[in-house]
Amino acid sequence: NIAHTNGTVAATVASDGGVYVKDHVLQVKQGILTTSFSSSTSSTAFENSPLNVIITPTSTSSKILITGMINFSANQSQHIALKVVKNGADFLLNTESAGNRTKAHLIYFISPNTIYSLIPGNVNLLDSPNTTSALTYTLQVGTPYAAAYQVHLNRQGVDSDISHNGRTVSTLTAMEIGG
Repeated sequence: NIAHTNGTVAATVASDGGVYVKDHVLQVKQGILTTSFSSSTSSTAFENSPLNVIITPTSTSSKILITGMINFSANQSQHIALKVVKNGADFLLNTESAGNRTKAHLIYFISPNTIYSLIPGNVNLLDSPNTTSALTYTLQVGTPYAAAYQVHLNRQGVDSDISHNGRTVSTLTAMEIGG
């Protein structure tokens, strides 16, 4: 350990030669979805999208900062929700008793004017996983109001082959912050 003059640990030199500094970025991993994706039209439940990122923390005291740029849309007058899950389980969601309300990181209603747009959704989540096991953070999408609704990633709700429709990419980034 390398210590400050006040005695607190400033950095640790590991047996693998790596230097781990508290409150600094130790590693960065990124998942990129470069194709379009559309959710199922048979359920209101959340489902995994193909967008995920895997990171293995080097210390149990590390935090994981998850950021994301998610381009999404749906068809006119549809309600959609998106959330990031850790190893398939919810984390960092609202803790209130919600009744029938949907708990998610992003919730949108697609108005008639936005069906030709790709909406840029951003996530910024700081997790304290307390593990050195591999973690998979996955974007889930859902249509809690009606099973027939669809969430589209990287494409508009109206997807005709015309120049004002396009394709984008979406990302999830995981950064280990030394603890």
